Amino acid sequence: MDPGSSSPTGRTAPDGTVTAGNLLAEYVGSCTQRPPGDVLGHLGRLLKKLLAEGIDVDHIRAGLARYAEIQGHPSRLPSLVNDAMNARVPAQTASRPSATHRAWTNPVDAAAAYAEEL
Repeated sequence: MDPGSSSPTGRTAPDGTVTAGNLLAEYVGSCTQRPPGDVLGHLGRLLKKLLAEGIDVDHIRAGLARYAEIQGHPSRLPSLVNDAMNARVPAQTASRPSATHRAWTNPVDAAAAYAEEL
């Protein structure tokens, strides 16, 4: 009889509830090498707090995925989750034309278009 694994493997809780341990296991599974215990402990505490606040699991996962990309101090995680929660569409800039902008093209009849300017 197999007693099962005692280490987190990405399994979900029996009732389907996502826990901090599940999210941490997903993060560890995405790493090429296991992060130090202090980093994992800090991330675990932050994940638990974020879940207790009622923050959507998809936002937490997005923040955790971004953390996995950029690394750094674990205390960045809430900020990255906030970015995922409140991402805004970038404002229109002069370097990007608006949807109504029409690029300049050569006129079919240059003489008529420029009349006396040519």
